Amino acid sequence: MKIRTRVLVILVITILITGAVGIIASNIVSREIVKDQIGNQLVLTVQSRANHIETFLDMNRLKVERTASSFVIKDFLTTDVDDDCYAAQCEQVNARLHTLAATDDLICAIFILDRNGTVVASTGEVVVGSNRSSEDMFLKGRTRTYMGDIRACKNTGRSVIPLSTPVIENGEMVGVTVQSIRMNDLYTITTDTTGLGETGEVYLVNMGGYMVTPSRFRDDTFMKQKVATGYHGDEPEDLKDIWKGEYGHELITCKSYLGTDVIRTHTHVNEMGWTLIAEMGEEEAFAPVTGLTRTMLSILAVLALGGISCSIIISGTLTEPLLTLSSGAEKIEKGDLDYKVGTDADDEIGDLSRSIDRMTGELKRSRVELEEYNVRLEGQIEERTRKLTESEEYLKELVDKMRVSQEDLSAPVVQVGDGILALPLIGMIDEHRIATIMETLLSQITGTQSDVVILDVTGVHEIDTYVTGQLIRIVRAVRLLGATCIITGVRPESAHTLVELGVDTSELVTRRTLQDGIGYALKIAGEHGSYA
Repeated sequence: MKIRTRVLVILVITILITGAVGIIASNIVSREIVKDQIGNQLVLTVQSRANHIETFLDMNRLKVERTASSFVIKDFLTTDVDDDCYAAQCEQVNARLHTLAATDDLICAIFILDRNGTVVASTGEVVVGSNRSSEDMFLKGRTRTYMGDIRACKNTGRSVIPLSTPVIENGEMVGVTVQSIRMNDLYTITTDTTGLGETGEVYLVNMGGYMVTPSRFRDDTFMKQKVATGYHGDEPEDLKDIWKGEYGHELITCKSYLGTDVIRTHTHVNEMGWTLIAEMGEEEAFAPVTGLTRTMLSILAVLALGGISCSIIISGTLTEPLLTLSSGAEKIEKGDLDYKVGTDADDEIGDLSRSIDRMTGELKRSRVELEEYNVRLEGQIEERTRKLTESEEYLKELVDKMRVSQEDLSAPVVQVGDGILALPLIGMIDEHRIATIMETLLSQITGTQSDVVILDVTGVHEIDTYVTGQLIRIVRAVRLLGATCIITGVRPESAHTLVELGVDTSELVTRRTLQDGIGYALKIAGEHGSYA
């Protein structure tokens, strides 16, 4: 890679790495800051709305208790039905109930139960005389103020909260007062999205996990839309992260009931078993971080372009003298030793260029001396080549003579008597030597018309399977010529090896020593008539 390209690449990579690290670090820090800010906003929202809901419930609890403490209602419930004044009291109680319902927009219905759970007075929505003794409003309202779960009113279909409280007279429960409170104020509390942006909302979920307040984004969710809160043993879908806010509240990132990613926190209205949830879309919450990231990416792109420009300028300034030196070096390399690359620059590159010029001068002088030396060396080489040629011819003749002598020595056939040949074998026996022995021995048998051949292997240090096989070949060849072959001088260790290897030596005629072999040969020759 060229120096200019290398400088350019290094600078650009440095800028990109530095920028990427900066973007990642700022993104992480900014995301944590935004997460804390949004989390705190949600926590404050859910806390304030929960306080408003508690106030709303306490206020309505006081209303029903104040109604139950009315002397008119107490007298009515303690008066016997057969009393003459009972009808007047009943009319008076009904009038009072209608007045309360008319003057309070939150009251949907009011009715009075006697001590047996029978409706004895009502604003009209509940039938007088109906038995409510098996309902929680009566059973739980006999001993304390009881607030039931949100439900739909049978007459209007609107959502209401039923409240009941005992009517006490002289320390004795004489009846129960029941009020159905409209959810208007409660809806106002939960539908206020101040500080929650375009995707945030607050809503209530009952003990069954169903929404009981309106949704900001979807209609008809009352008691139909189920929301996983974790409070009732179920976990939100696609739960991603859980952390603690500044005020100790748990915050999570998860999927909302709409299927979008949200940041959520919640608190519990313990008396009612409700869960108040406040959440905001994760994309909107982290929109500032996304914008900051885009801005930093734009800045990084500008810095990269500026870095490329600067690196081109810097690399050009640094590499221009180097390119001049490189060009001069190429010319010198091609053989132009008269070329001068020296500059007047007072820096390291200038010193290097002047050193190159001095080196070129030395090279030129050395080149001339080398050429003169080569001329002298060529003459010496020619003379030595001639002498080497003569020496090679002499050595070739000597080698040929030695080869002939070696072949004679490798198979020294000796005639030890009339019709008897002896062949002492010494050293290693290889394929080439076997061929020589075979050729020499067979020619000698034919030429001398011998009847017996003695192969003495006293000088063979190792007789293995291969050597034995070759000896058997020689014996067979000798036998084909009408002669007998005797093997003498087999060493004890060689005999042991052949037995261990299981070599078949039945075709071999052996004697212990050469002398024994000659004696046996003379006997065989005598039988053939040579010494008869």
